[in-house]
Amino acid sequence: MSDHTASPRAVVDAYVTGTRTRDIALLKTIFHGDAVMTGWLGPDLLVGGPEPFYGALEANEVGPDYTAEVFAVEEDGSIATAELRETNLLGLAFVNHFQLVRLGDGTWRIAAKLFRHA
Repeated sequence: MSDHTASPRAVVDAYVTGTRTRDIALLKTIFHGDAVMTGWLGPDLLVGGPEPFYGALEANEVGPDYTAEVFAVEEDGSIATAELRETNLLGLAFVNHFQLVRLGDGTWRIAAKLFRHA
C-alpha cells in the first residue's frame, strides 16, 4: 500500500500535490479506473472521466499562487467523502466534493469528483 492511498485524507492530499505539481502519473494512481467527474465550468456542464482534467494540467501551468484547503473528510467504513476548495487553479477557483472508496487491498481511490468553479 502506498502512503498516498492509505487513507481518504492521504488521497486528498495527494490530489493537491499532484495538481500543484502537474504530476499526472500521481493523479492517475489516486483516481479509480472508472472514476467520474461531473460539474460546472462556467455555463458548461461537464460529465465524464478525469482525462480532460489531466489534459488541462498537462497543457497549462498551475502557477505558484495555487492554494487548496480541505474543509472536511468523513470516513464511513469502506466509503468516504471530502470537500476541497481550490483557488488560482488555471485562473479559477473551485469547490470540489469527492467520493472515495476503499478497495479490497485496503487502499483508497477517488470514485467521483463533483465540482463547480466559484
